[in-house]
Amino acid sequence: MIETPNFFGATLGVRERWSTIAAVALAVGAFTVLGIVFAAKSGELRWIFLSLPFTLMLFVIGRYAPTGYRLAADGVHVERRVGAFVIPYRRIRAVDRAPRQINGMSMLGSRGVFGRFGRFWNTNLGFYRLYLSNRDAVVWLATEDGWVGLSPDRPHEFMERLQARVGLAR
Repeated sequence: MIETPNFFGATLGVRERWSTIAAVALAVGAFTVLGIVFAAKSGELRWIFLSLPFTLMLFVIGRYAPTGYRLAADGVHVERRVGAFVIPYRRIRAVDRAPRQINGMSMLGSRGVFGRFGRFWNTNLGFYRLYLSNRDAVVWLATEDGWVGLSPDRPHEFMERLQARVGLAR
């Protein structure tokens, strides 16, 4: 995507990049080799498809990963290949970059492969959503539905522009 003043990319952080590389190498590479070895030893050709369910799972997970964040007229758009998730400005109560614990139980989400995204729960935040590609650059939104963590490129600029749009400038 082309960078515009209201679009902020979602570049994978170092940990997320290594998690993604490891998952793809294991799911596609290792299971394909293992399937070929099993097929050769047993004579059963169906072993060749051993990696298929894992590859499909990675494909689906990757469709939900954030690819960018856009400040649009109706709210913050978390851009994903499956479609944008919109957080209306009227539902945002506060915006900050305070450090918070992002580790928690996953309630439907990814904990490192292609980023951290989905619904989570921990004792400090309760139920919260993450749309992170880089856990080191988190912008937190306090919404009517709970906390939402985003990780745009240029997080300070994103936060300033978002605060101006929702009238939260300090």
